Amino acid sequence: LEGDPCDGLHLIVSGLGRIYRLSPAGREQVLALLHRGDSCNEVPVIDGGNNPANLVAVEDTTTWSWSQQSIEALQREIPQLREQITRSLAVRCRELVDQVYRLSFLSVTHRLVVFLLQQSQTGDSLDRGRWTQEDIASHVGTVREMVSRSLRNLENDGLIELTRSVITIRDRKGLASLL
Repeated sequence: LEGDPCDGLHLIVSGLGRIYRLSPAGREQVLALLHRGDSCNEVPVIDGGNNPANLVAVEDTTTWSWSQQSIEALQREIPQLREQITRSLAVRCRELVDQVYRLSFLSVTHRLVVFLLQQSQTGDSLDRGRWTQEDIASHVGTVREMVSRSLRNLENDGLIELTRSVITIRDRKGLASLL
């Protein structure tokens, strides 16, 4: 949990994790989704500070965890580990810089388009049971009502189709052209 003492570095072995922060009013901002092979909590493992964010399992998830002391010992034994942690931090830093850019300079609709395109890379649909409008709002930095309005606008433009259970991308090139 955010603010708790660091309990180590975590690696997602299977499943899906979500890293997020909460505003004082309880609004959630998703910082990252972690898939198999992704790690988190590198910052407090290196700087000795508290956890900077929350981690929650989105589905049945298995993680491996190493304490800060274990990581320090492993880095002495395996110098390449330090390089891998540094690369992981660099990737996460780039992702956060991109997120700051999107939140600062893109409209809600544009952020929603980025989200839809990213989440549908392996197909043309998103399961609305897995991605509620509240979940999507947490990812794109807005409220559910704005997501609902933007989804309807994209549907009216013929770019997506909304059903009770699925968001289907009808015109991927048209969506991408909005960016």
